[in-house]
Amino acid sequence: MIKSIWRNWTGRSRGHDAAFLSLDLLASSASPRDSLEIRLNWLIDLVQWIRRPGAQPETQNESPIQFQTGRLRRFLDVLDKNPEWKMNVAKTLRSIIFETNALDLFSETGLPRRFGLFNELAERLASRFLPARPNSAELGVLFDRLFPHRNDAAWIDKLDEASLQRFQALLQFEVSPEEHDWNALASDLEDAIIHLTAQLRVAGCSSAIRLRVKHRRIQELPFFKLSTAVQAVLLARTQGDEANLTPELNHLRSLIESCYRAEEEVLSHLEDNGVSMDVVYQLAYIKAALQRLEALLELAFKPDLSLERVGTFVSMLVRENQARLSVRDLMHQNFRLMTRTIVERNAKTGEHYIARDAKEYWEMVRHAGGGGALMSVTTWFKPLIASVHLAALWGGVAASLNYVLGFLAIQLCGFTLATKQPATTAPALAAHMRRVRDPEAVTALVDEVVFLIRSQFAAILGNITFIVPTVLILHLLVLFVTGSPILSVEKAHYTIHSLSILGPSVFFAGLTGILLWASSLIGAWADNWFAWHRLGDALASHRQLLRIWGPTRTARFAHFLQHHIAGFGSNISLGLMLGLLPVLAKFAGLPLDVRHVTLSSGSTAAAVATLGPGVMLSAPFWLAVVGILSIGFINLTVSFALAMWVAMRGRGIEPDERRTILQALWLRLRQQPLTFVFPTGSTPAVVPPPIQPEPSL
Repeated sequence: MIKSIWRNWTGRSRGHDAAFLSLDLLASSASPRDSLEIRLNWLIDLVQWIRRPGAQPETQNESPIQFQTGRLRRFLDVLDKNPEWKMNVAKTLRSIIFETNALDLFSETGLPRRFGLFNELAERLASRFLPARPNSAELGVLFDRLFPHRNDAAWIDKLDEASLQRFQALLQFEVSPEEHDWNALASDLEDAIIHLTAQLRVAGCSSAIRLRVKHRRIQELPFFKLSTAVQAVLLARTQGDEANLTPELNHLRSLIESCYRAEEEVLSHLEDNGVSMDVVYQLAYIKAALQRLEALLELAFKPDLSLERVGTFVSMLVRENQARLSVRDLMHQNFRLMTRTIVERNAKTGEHYIARDAKEYWEMVRHAGGGGALMSVTTWFKPLIASVHLAALWGGVAASLNYVLGFLAIQLCGFTLATKQPATTAPALAAHMRRVRDPEAVTALVDEVVFLIRSQFAAILGNITFIVPTVLILHLLVLFVTGSPILSVEKAHYTIHSLSILGPSVFFAGLTGILLWASSLIGAWADNWFAWHRLGDALASHRQLLRIWGPTRTARFAHFLQHHIAGFGSNISLGLMLGLLPVLAKFAGLPLDVRHVTLSSGSTAAAVATLGPGVMLSAPFWLAVVGILSIGFINLTVSFALAMWVAMRGRGIEPDERRTILQALWLRLRQQPLTFVFPTGSTPAVVPPPIQPEPSL
């Protein structure tokens, strides 16, 4: 009910009354003497009648998309049998073309607006709720009302040459002397070319673009030269100078190619030096405007252009206009480059967390062991903070600081925390998803997956193997100094029961996996922000720092921040989320908590130390052990899956390519299952080529 009302309100209902008007009524009701709004509504009704899907194919082999072609032919057949109706329809169509303006249709419709992402987002949201402007003389506004459906572009594209020629003949049917200048589309087309080149000149010569193109003055930029080249082409055609028209057109096309190269150069600069959403949006406009300019030049300067090609241009306008009206398409277009840049930056970090041979495998275990040992201190501080009985908010802040300090200590010591790896190693894996249709490339990719999963197992093994004995040693030390264990008896029983596989730990582990993935995005964003603002160079040349520390220490400090900023962003954000989420959820009345495999293992070891070895013979203990194994699996799986999904979307991996990868993985798992856990020597260590950022989307 609500959906039907919404479709009727927006004009997108397939059951609109106009679609069921009789053909005779539509053909006979056209009148060039009506007001412009009435004539426009008649044209909208006619297009809705042509668009309407049919109940049966006209022929046995006819596809549903061709119903519209058949209806257009029937409409033209009815007009041929009724010359008076045909005259009124032809005059009505010519009057609409004469009284409307196509400048915005040619040069604006379907293109990204140049006033920025968030203003464009507001415009698109408003267009979904506000009714269309009445009595508008802009064909661009009429376009929204004529073709509101996504599949309109498909049936327009399928219109055949013969049907289009008959429609063209209808437009030229018995043109009276006072209608000799009815077709203003040609002049609007020229104006659109001039307008579009002027907009490209402004956008391409802006500081956001100009400063990212090497060794170019404004007058040397191809964007600056476009307007002059277009004026030369139009002047040659106006004067009938065929000898100069072709060279001028070739020069204009070479300038357009230079504009494409400049756009790619700016794109490469962003990938190397950080991304700005405003600049990305401006680049999207430039690329789309260049493509539209090429299409307009083809329409204007190719006399033998077929009507099917004109229909293709109209279908392109419909398709791009629908994309411009779509909020989802806007977000997809503008965040794709940002996503891929995050992938590139996380990938470079993730390469360090993949062990490809036995030596690197045991090195990973050693580094993870250091991380587990440091986490034992964080485990000890957790009950200590709880024993202070702070207010809920301040207790959450204290818990967050405990996590943050522990994670930062692991980072600065060069150790590893297992659950933080997947969010960076997944983009590193996706960075090698090139040529996945090549069997050799798929084999190399499967090797990378094996190395990655094996590295995760090594990291978990190191974390748990070292945190358990370290917590026990710390328990004995605290018991010797204070006479009290790390955990009280009540807290120890609660800890074991809270980690049971029969409880909500599995759900909480999935939530923690989401937080792990989100922290990796925050770290990549911090790295991008640091690079975009060139803070490394700014700090290295900071006058006050140079006076205090001298050039050597200042440069060392700038390099240190540049190397660690991504880790600082991810570790600090993860610590804050782990500590504050349970508190904020409690304020909101939501029973949410977090479960981290390393911290859960340390807490279980502390509980066993308090309750004694006998608890290891009880059922709750083994349910907790199974729960911890499940927590580790879910932590890794959720964070890895989300990171891989974002990475593959950023790199444009197609669904059939994903299926090829999964099939190859399943085959390797059946043939060599142990290679996913230990370096058995069955799988050769293939070192992938270095990651190179791609030049364009």
